[in-house]
Amino acid sequence: MIQTSEGPQGAGLFLPAAYDLAWTGAVLAVLVALGVAVVLAVRAATRAPEPSLHGLAPEDPVRRAARRHATTVSVAAVTAALLVGAGVTQAAATSVGGLAEGVLVGLSPAVVGLTFLGAHAVGERTWPRQRTAVRAATLRPRTVADVAPRGLRRLTWSLGTLVVLLAVVGALTAGDDGRSVTRVLGDTTSTASPYPGTFYGVWLALAAVLLVAGAAGVLRLVARRPAVAHVEETWDVGLRRASAHRVLRGAQLALGLTAAGMLCTGANAAARVGYPGAVVLVVVAVGLALTAVVVAVRPAADPDAWADDRAGAPVMAGAGRAAR
Repeated sequence: MIQTSEGPQGAGLFLPAAYDLAWTGAVLAVLVALGVAVVLAVRAATRAPEPSLHGLAPEDPVRRAARRHATTVSVAAVTAALLVGAGVTQAAATSVGGLAEGVLVGLSPAVVGLTFLGAHAVGERTWPRQRTAVRAATLRPRTVADVAPRGLRRLTWSLGTLVVLLAVVGALTAGDDGRSVTRVLGDTTSTASPYPGTFYGVWLALAAVLLVAGAAGVLRLVARRPAVAHVEETWDVGLRRASAHRVLRGAQLALGLTAAGMLCTGANAAARVGYPGAVVLVVVAVGLALTAVVVAVRPAADPDAWADDRAGAPVMAGAGRAAR
């Protein structure tokens, strides 16, 4: 006996079968409420104290202009990502159908994330250059390791690797069509889809590679952009680290949601054909998605606070500034 369980083709990669919609809606409502509570708790716990200005006037025009450009870039990147996300949603709902809709829905976090990174790249390339008669520069060129938070960078690269690994596992366990999973139990054969096999996994793995490469490229731009004139080097590095933090938290969010979607879709299909333990994958996916959201809303360290924390740290040899 052969049993086939296939979700609506237009539902795509992340949506379950029709009979699961009511339960999924209730679960999502609970998750949204939990997510809001977690976000508020993180905001309250990570709110930085009022930093001292480390010798700079509160209305220092140079510092204010640098902050304004960084904020403008961040707001423009988020706005562009939201607009593209709305466009992808509209296209998936009205213009694209069939299996192509599933691919589009599965790629939507990556498409939004790549738009976010592209806007940041434009912002870094248009960073104002020093117009003073005497320009300051570091004796040692800055690298990505100097400006990117280590933990956040490792998290982003790890999530990219996870998406690729999930795509490989999906390809090895999927059916011949690359988008379903089959279980044979005695004389009963059960098949369910969608499932993140090669049909979806190749696109998702490629998107993850592009996200990681794009984030690395933007971080290089952050490290190499012109220094802010007439401010301490530690403050300039703090501003770069804030920019790098914004870049990485957007990239990891796109990768985290992609990985969570793959886990949920695979678990949903596996549960419908009777594989035990699929609920564990759902729990992992929910935790992964919530973690990505929490990291995305966690604010970066203020440049003033960064400069204060490192005011007494010894200066590395060759890391000073030179006038030119």
